[in-house]
Amino acid sequence: MASDPFRERVVLLTGASRGLGLALARGLAARGARLVLSSRTPDDLRAAGASLPDPSAVTTIPADLSLPGEAERLAAAALAARGRVDLLINNAGFGYFALLREVDGATLRRLFEVNAFAPLLLARALLPALLQAGGGRVVNVVSSAAFSALPAAGAYGASKAALGVLGRVLRLELEPAGIEVVNVYPGTLDTEFEARSEREGGRAGFFPGGGGRPALAVAEEVLAAAAGPAGDVWLDESGRQLAIEALARPAEAARRLAPLRDRVLCQGSGAKPHAERIWKRWRLEAALLCNLRCALCPGQEARAKLPAGEGLMQEEVFAALRPLLGEVAEVDFSGGGEPLVNPRLCEWLAEARAAGASASFQTNGAALDAALCERIVAAGADRVILTTPGASADSFRRGRPGIDFEAWRAHVLCLAAARRGRKLEIVLRCVMQRERAAELEEMVELAAQLGADGVDFTHCDVVQELPSGRPGLFAAPADARVRELEKALRRARKRARKLGLEVRATSFVPEEQAVCAHDPRQCLFVRHDGSVAPCQNLGIGGNVCFLGADAELPVTHYGRLDGSSLLDLWRSPACRAVRERFAARAAAQEEATAGALFPFSLRRLSETLEAARAAMPEPPPGCGSCRHLYDL
Repeated sequence: MASDPFRERVVLLTGASRGLGLALARGLAARGARLVLSSRTPDDLRAAGASLPDPSAVTTIPADLSLPGEAERLAAAALAARGRVDLLINNAGFGYFALLREVDGATLRRLFEVNAFAPLLLARALLPALLQAGGGRVVNVVSSAAFSALPAAGAYGASKAALGVLGRVLRLELEPAGIEVVNVYPGTLDTEFEARSEREGGRAGFFPGGGGRPALAVAEEVLAAAAGPAGDVWLDESGRQLAIEALARPAEAARRLAPLRDRVLCQGSGAKPHAERIWKRWRLEAALLCNLRCALCPGQEARAKLPAGEGLMQEEVFAALRPLLGEVAEVDFSGGGEPLVNPRLCEWLAEARAAGASASFQTNGAALDAALCERIVAAGADRVILTTPGASADSFRRGRPGIDFEAWRAHVLCLAAARRGRKLEIVLRCVMQRERAAELEEMVELAAQLGADGVDFTHCDVVQELPSGRPGLFAAPADARVRELEKALRRARKRARKLGLEVRATSFVPEEQAVCAHDPRQCLFVRHDGSVAPCQNLGIGGNVCFLGADAELPVTHYGRLDGSSLLDLWRSPACRAVRERFAARAAAQEEATAGALFPFSLRRLSETLEAARAAMPEPPPGCGSCRHLYDL
């Protein structure tokens, strides 16, 4: 385009009657463009045209782009009115706020018609005229929601993701013909977009009072992008960073979005939104005692040192926590032993749920019977993790003396039957071992047979005086045995997809994270005796073999609940030191990745992440030898 790229150019602008569309129309009119404006509502469209400096130079064509055939009709009408179209700006769109389980089918189809299908159909209908003219431009107004898993905006984000992909492919295909395509990501605008969005169940928008940048300022940037090189143009840095993080560090992106999810899910419940609570998670050791003696158990040595009559969390410990249940989003009653040996477990599960927290625990399943399964479901448990040494009777004989395989299967089936459609996620958790690599796929089959929802494959955590000594399955770089396990895990994932199960698995090759999954910035571990620690591994301590070297995780406690309140311990110098160290690591990583290019190459991404790791301060003592900090 010339130095004045819009003068005397015919521009077809959709969604032109308000917000960003009206601001774009005014900017184009000021630059001498010959406008064809379109919008669904004729009265609003006429008012928009009349507000421009020379209404007689503006053609307005009402079109409801949610209806089949309207895009083609609009293109034909624009060509008939102006003889040609030099620039198409696909700005029409609408928002839709709903959990995916709430989405209305008819609204979903209308959403995709307007936000994704109509822009493509308009470009396709104008293509013969553009080709005949020797070139032209298509500008698509997309959204960073196309890259990020924004709760309650999944359908909207999916429609914009479709538009983004269509635009990029169209750019590639039409480049030889001289037709340029620009995808613009404008960010949040201070307009009525969210107020006018459709929604299910009264779902609120994320910025109901506006909260974004002025439409006129953004319109100027969109027009600058429309006159610039073809490509993807991001006008909002925070949206760009969210997109980069969603692609480069999906686990961290999910962690950042969890508070938003919790706020959305809490709407109308009367409970304090999870995002406003002090803690993301408490892990409470309901019991260090256990009814079995399993191989690879991290609690064996600690149990051997227990004085007689101890090993269960007592009521006075939970009583110290009870007043703060409304300040934690999730309570996990797992620890170094078997939670079901504590007779108060179901009572405490129910109290956590009544306070608006999710409640879960991990069990070996030996104590489950019909009555206990009913009590667990009635208490409102959200998640029960059942540990297993393998998927066969032989694995049980070797790894879990005290209960046979068929009895354990019957217990899991009993729990699955007790759900009767009520909310309770059942997950099998298996510590991976080299000699049982072939059982990974069998484990997925077993989960399906038992009515479970998924499988967690994990490594051994803390090893305390175990005969095996070195059960870790990870290496840097991956060796032949690790690659064999990776193949077995891929087969298991493939089978799980066919069976409709979710598989979670730890990595085999270490990659240092800024903050581990236990995230001591927001989480706590409370031992059965009331000792408070950053996490279970540091709360219990123990010997580890990490990447071929022996190490010891130091026992790290903030104090005990019998002499201090949990809030006092949370604010203590010891706790602040751990939290601030991880906060500094996260800040260093964010700063180091802030300049990442988008789109980026895998080499550039690898270099950026390596620079981020080099910029981070050392982790707290012990964490450097813990698999969780390395996503293992």
